Amino acid sequence: MNKSALFILLAALTTLGGCFDGARERRSITTAQRVATTPTAYPNNQPTGGSIILPGGTGGNGGTNTPTPTPTDPASLIPEELKHCSWSTDGVNGFASTHNHLGAHTICQNKNNELDIHIQVRTPITDAQICVFPTYHSAQASIYIGEARCFMASNSKTIYKVSLIKNRPGYTNFKVTGVIVMKDKAYFYPPPYYQYALAPDAYLFCSQFLDQYKDSSYCTAFRSVGEYVYVQF
Repeated sequence: MNKSALFILLAALTTLGGCFDGARERRSITTAQRVATTPTAYPNNQPTGGSIILPGGTGGNGGTNTPTPTPTDPASLIPEELKHCSWSTDGVNGFASTHNHLGAHTICQNKNNELDIHIQVRTPITDAQICVFPTYHSAQASIYIGEARCFMASNSKTIYKVSLIKNRPGYTNFKVTGVIVMKDKAYFYPPPYYQYALAPDAYLFCSQFLDQYKDSSYCTAFRSVGEYVYVQF
């Protein structure tokens, strides 16, 4: 790649991502690509309609939920459409997976609605939102099919509901067969990025560059940093 082409490429990356200076308070992606959302906790610990608040948990917006009698079995709050996944009823044990990026966690797709994803993390994440992209798995690759939905996971005893959207042009009819989840934080990405980028922006750029130019180098660099979790349902 000559210097002129490299300059144009880096300019495109900066335009897509905005300012990649790692400052979390500065947005680096348009709201058309990523929408921040606060998962709503359904009143009175009812599991249908929003986040599931286990005894001792707090609402999706970080506030304390309306007190209700503690059930004999907290697992009874988990609805049937989510019981195929492993949840922690005490906020410590029972998580399905662990990863350096999120720690111990469970990421689960609702059996009755492919767009409803529920997430629980053992270690509260208070310095950044968690962003979730819906994906479709094809051959050896995953393809994002809609904008990210982002939320704060501030309590280990709350199972957060995230309602996804399929709105990537040309992919709206694809099924959600997985999700890629990452913190909305900046990390240094090696060549060909050569700079810090917010993880969701880096992922979008690698996906779009691969789609337009059939060049996987950005996705290879993105994967090498490892600051994401991919789950195939």
